[in-house]
Amino acid sequence: MATIIATTPFGVTEASRDLFSHSTISRRFTQLNIALSKYIEFERDLEAADCFDLAFQAWIADAEAARKDVLRVTDAITASPLERLEDRPLKRSALLTRALIVSDNEVEFTALHRLLDSFAPLFACCASGAVGARVRQMLETCHSHLDAIAELGEFDDSIAAWTEPSSDAEPDTLIATCVI
Repeated sequence: MATIIATTPFGVTEASRDLFSHSTISRRFTQLNIALSKYIEFERDLEAADCFDLAFQAWIADAEAARKDVLRVTDAITASPLERLEDRPLKRSALLTRALIVSDNEVEFTALHRLLDSFAPLFACCASGAVGARVRQMLETCHSHLDAIAELGEFDDSIAAWTEPSSDAEPDTLIATCVI
């Protein structure tokens, strides 16, 4: 006679409650990270290029298109409504990214870039679970891209950065940049 034995553990066939699903902002933030990596690549190509090279104009066009793509995605993130708490640091990081890209000079760029360290909790996700882990990964990627942008010659003027003291205007810049 055969004995019936359950060989499948209980609950294995049910969907896990701890899965990551994209919100509108997180989906667009993934696009932002891709656009930032392209922007950095094209800007690095321009730094190494000779202006008398025949391909120089094409490289400028590629870099400008990548810049516009980054700004387009940051605008889309800014316009998107918050769907969950984990979207806040993503939206703030997108706002900061836009402010860094359109900054007028090295001093403004450096002051904005310092906000990542000065106000780190605003640009971090403390949530647990799959959503929190994925958002932290996206933020880490974005912040490493912002560090790479800071090293580009267009934004890196170490003399201006060190001669300009940190001011009380940084919190005002943060408030203007990251109000959500």
